[in-house]
Amino acid sequence: MSLDPLDTVRVGIVGPSWWVNYWHLAALQTHPNVEVVAVSGGAERDPDEVKAKYGANALYFTNYEEMMDTVPMDGVIVCTPNDLHHPVTMAALKRDLHVTCEKPIALNAEQAFEMADTASKRNLIGMSNFPYRDNPAVQAFRKLIDADYVGDILHVSGSYHGGFGLRRNPNWRSLRARSGAGILGDLGSHLIDLLRYITGEEFSAVSGNMITTLWDADGDLDRILHSENPDVGERNDDSCTFLAELTSGAQAVLHTSWVAHQGAGIQQQEIEVYGTEGRLHLIASHRGVSLRGLHAGNPNWETIEVEGVVTVEAANGTEEEDFFRPGRHTPTNTTYRWLEAIRNDETTVEPSLWDGYYAQEVIDAVILSSAERRWVLISEVSEGKPDEYSD
Repeated sequence: MSLDPLDTVRVGIVGPSWWVNYWHLAALQTHPNVEVVAVSGGAERDPDEVKAKYGANALYFTNYEEMMDTVPMDGVIVCTPNDLHHPVTMAALKRDLHVTCEKPIALNAEQAFEMADTASKRNLIGMSNFPYRDNPAVQAFRKLIDADYVGDILHVSGSYHGGFGLRRNPNWRSLRARSGAGILGDLGSHLIDLLRYITGEEFSAVSGNMITTLWDADGDLDRILHSENPDVGERNDDSCTFLAELTSGAQAVLHTSWVAHQGAGIQQQEIEVYGTEGRLHLIASHRGVSLRGLHAGNPNWETIEVEGVVTVEAANGTEEEDFFRPGRHTPTNTTYRWLEAIRNDETTVEPSLWDGYYAQEVIDAVILSSAERRWVLISEVSEGKPDEYSD
């Protein structure tokens, strides 16, 4: 039964951060039928500051379970360091609360499977926050693939880079105990999901290599080590490249790094799909978006016009967060769609926790492959597939 349109979706937030304020809060403030009722973080905060930022009735807690048990709510946004994704999500699901969780959704595939499986069995809406799916250029890319613009896919290349690990450790993300995987989980999870979403392909096997950079006190490069080298200690991977075999037999070459110079605060995604009839090429960054195609019979590149994005040409060297992540103040925002699904009493929304699980399978396989220096089948790390659930 759908909720009355006048009803309010009550939301709790675990892990207030710049990303909550930038992405999730944009949807929470845009949606007309939503109220943030509680926020939980690791340190005490001024109640008046919490109310000023998140809403007049928002209460603040330092214990997320106390928050869930004290304040009536319908759903929880999980935006903590990765090691807390599983316990916070499971605490919410066991209280029959809907969840949207940041990526990677867990430290390993076993945790991710339990999260997705529990949400499905309880008919709860579990979302993995992969917001780049909703970039209009990504949507256009997928539609062209579905329309056989490139024909049968032969191979895919992709990268997602940032420079925020150069000469420094990117906070808790660089620690294995807190994040599970470093750059592979942080940006690589998005790259894996984008390949799955755009092409409709799944991964069947991977061969990966992960490296960690060590810097001296002056910020100069000391050593580049394989991420399994004992001298790395508790540090995570800074750069990861891997080959993949897709279920159709097509090949993929993917690379993600946070020690790839981009300019201050800049990230860039690049995906290229080659097929029997053509080729499509996407660049998305803080400097704008470009989608081009090269189709059989036409020797010249064509620019694919996409509404709702700022092109690289139009940006003209300007750098903006919203060039890279368009639509955060619109109903295409992943969090907005999650809120709508709760409001309309739906049971599924994409990208789901299952999508987070499938990305985690690939992450686990790449980690194992790099550690053992061999090809790894996804089936070696898989926890299984979803059953058919019904009320």
